[in-house]
Amino acid sequence: MSRRDDVYRRLAREIDKMPVPFTETASGVELEILKHLFTPEEAEVALNLNILPETLDRIHKRAKKNGITMTGEALEGMLDNLVAKGAITGGRSRRKGKLYGLAQLAVGIFEYQINRLTPGFVEDFERYVNEQFHKDLSQAKTQQMRTIPISRSLTPELHVEPYNDIRAYVRNFKSDISVANCVCRQSTDVTGGTCRHSDIRETCMQFGSAARWCIEKGVGRAVTNEEALAILDRAEEAGFILQPQNAQAPKFLCCCCVDCCHALKVMNMHPRPAELFTSNYHVIVETSLCTGCAQCVGRCGMKAIGMSGDVAVVDLDRCVGCGVCTVACPAGALRLHRKNGRHIPPKTQGDLYRNIMVERFGLLGALKTAVRVLSGRKA
Repeated sequence: MSRRDDVYRRLAREIDKMPVPFTETASGVELEILKHLFTPEEAEVALNLNILPETLDRIHKRAKKNGITMTGEALEGMLDNLVAKGAITGGRSRRKGKLYGLAQLAVGIFEYQINRLTPGFVEDFERYVNEQFHKDLSQAKTQQMRTIPISRSLTPELHVEPYNDIRAYVRNFKSDISVANCVCRQSTDVTGGTCRHSDIRETCMQFGSAARWCIEKGVGRAVTNEEALAILDRAEEAGFILQPQNAQAPKFLCCCCVDCCHALKVMNMHPRPAELFTSNYHVIVETSLCTGCAQCVGRCGMKAIGMSGDVAVVDLDRCVGCGVCTVACPAGALRLHRKNGRHIPPKTQGDLYRNIMVERFGLLGALKTAVRVLSGRKA
């Protein structure tokens, strides 16, 4: 390995300490991803960032200790530029001022590239997804995202919990809401592909602090609750699968299609994708009502519905409970059914990532990392 590649390898290992893995590959494509975003000098500086955002003063002291001699002003300028490139995370605290930290690959660095994707970056990202990231996704016990039914598939007898009713969540949300372009559909666009599913791009929503960040960075626009509900209507009409963050109070909602969504594409390759999705429902067919029109077959992006003679049949190993097929059935023969057992999402984003850290590194490992970061040391 060249000296130039060594700094990217060390940075990749730091990012791999975050909740979402950034696993080393045989090809080294993960290093190519970092090269799109960091110069070697920027990568050396980024090695002094932690997995949680910290103040400029703390980062500057650590960098000086590690032999980086730039002034605080120069360091601030470099970090601001890295935030602007979507290479790291950055924010501001009323009490502490500017904060900077490492960003995980997804949800993180990849999504930060909204409106600035390049073909080279997308190609390397997709290589990484196909070579390694799909393995990490399939092995994770707790997923970052979950699947919820589209609203028009919900019926009173389901007794849907508030965290599974996205329209109620959006309607009653009291803080900021933003909408941004779908980074996965933009990936398709910049590499010359075509989304056969829809020409809609502005679909992904953010809530609260995530919305304020997107608005401040210019990658999303503020919307009212009513505008957000209208965006949901349009997404459901297009047949998008709704995937909020796997928390009862999600920071984001993705409206996904199997043509473009990287997570859906790799999970669709799995023989039993239902095992990989966090969902409380699956579809059943009222055979006495089914007319054999097969409209549901084309509507299902997960290839979970087929025909047995003149009757639709559901492959429960592939059904993820999104409800998209139910609204396509003119006879009303499809309906959602609650699975045995129930997934209760973590309450907050913080709870979600704590759970993932414990699963990845064990309770003791996660606690050691938390103590180190909170005490001002590197994770």
